[in-house]
Amino acid sequence: MSGAPPSIGFKLEESIFRSDSILISGTVKDDIGLDRIEFVVNGEVYRNAAGDTVQIRPVSAEQVRELPFSVTLPLRVGENQIAIVAYDRDPVPKQSSHLETVYRRPPFYRQPLFWWSAALFLGLVVIAVGINEVLKRRVALVEKYNPYIAGAPIRNERMFFGREELLRRILNTIHSNSLMIYGPRRIGKTSLLHQVKKRLEKEQDERYFYLPVYIDLEGTPEDKLFATMMMDIVEECQRHLGDGLALRIFEASEEYTARDFSADVKRILSHLREHFGKQVKLVLLMDEVDELNSYSERINQRLRSVFMKTFAEDLVAVMSGSFIRKHWESEGSPWYNFFEEIKVGPISTEEALKLIREPVKGIFKYEERAVKKILEYSENVPYRIQKFCVNVVARAIEQRRRRITARDVEAVKARVLEGEEN
Repeated sequence: MSGAPPSIGFKLEESIFRSDSILISGTVKDDIGLDRIEFVVNGEVYRNAAGDTVQIRPVSAEQVRELPFSVTLPLRVGENQIAIVAYDRDPVPKQSSHLETVYRRPPFYRQPLFWWSAALFLGLVVIAVGINEVLKRRVALVEKYNPYIAGAPIRNERMFFGREELLRRILNTIHSNSLMIYGPRRIGKTSLLHQVKKRLEKEQDERYFYLPVYIDLEGTPEDKLFATMMMDIVEECQRHLGDGLALRIFEASEEYTARDFSADVKRILSHLREHFGKQVKLVLLMDEVDELNSYSERINQRLRSVFMKTFAEDLVAVMSGSFIRKHWESEGSPWYNFFEEIKVGPISTEEALKLIREPVKGIFKYEERAVKKILEYSENVPYRIQKFCVNVVARAIEQRRRRITARDVEAVKARVLEGEEN
């Protein structure tokens, strides 16, 4: 018995491609039975990576008469001849073939138009960048652009250099210990506290919700200590507390005591735990705590008691001052052995160079001798570096220059170092 040759059901919707391969799918039918399907690409039988001929054979009784196929075939650039060849199981085997011609376009990046377009685009980019640089420099002179900060704490993260290791140490310790940051005046302790606050506000911790509160104790009288601290806490927490939370700080009273402070902290923490659904760490970033040295031992003991006994799990302090260490490291101090100590000193030369150059990169340029003199005179103290830089840039702007020289540094040296406390 001999039947008709296999019937190949396949048709390409498109004949022009840019891809380096083509997926072809279809069905082959035969009235008696199918043996296999093979593929020929540009005159050669298609083989797999092992060198074997790629064949599709029936794997069930149903596929013997109707065999689906799907295969990805490679394409070369230009014209391609693709043949699908089907073989049946007749006593006298017959075969059928279906031929398709497809064309593969070269990748876009190989076409001349692409290179002309790319060259034009890059040229326009270079011109635009050049124009932007020129405009930026002109605007910098006209607008008197001077990004350095001398005197005020550094709150802008882009202007904060050289303390990353200290920040990591603080953030890795703060969940379990209170810290004392000490060092000479104008070494950058206040700026460090502000950066700790910014980092904690971004912290995504599975266990804790960190709520940092910056508290400046400078000029705070002893009888206003706890009221000052609570007002700063309430101001920082207000967006989480909402209205209606009854706190003693809002009640008319002549004196706000440590006991009042503890009661209010307890209410605030309870509300925040319910609000966030996790444990709350209230982090008090207390600056200028040298003020505590002038307070009575009774007040210091009560403040310590708040941290040690009442809210040991919920409250942590990062205290900063210039002379606290020598007062508090004696065994008679209420704060003896309470803190982990962290010294703040000058920054590394590498970070000092970044602080000098990066804020005005592309606008003003420092001569090497100018940089060396700033490093020498500043002793790598960030405040002094900023003060030198703000003055030399101001001098360059005044003289409508973009290049900063060693002569500029020498010209401002006396003004920068005048009145410094050693």
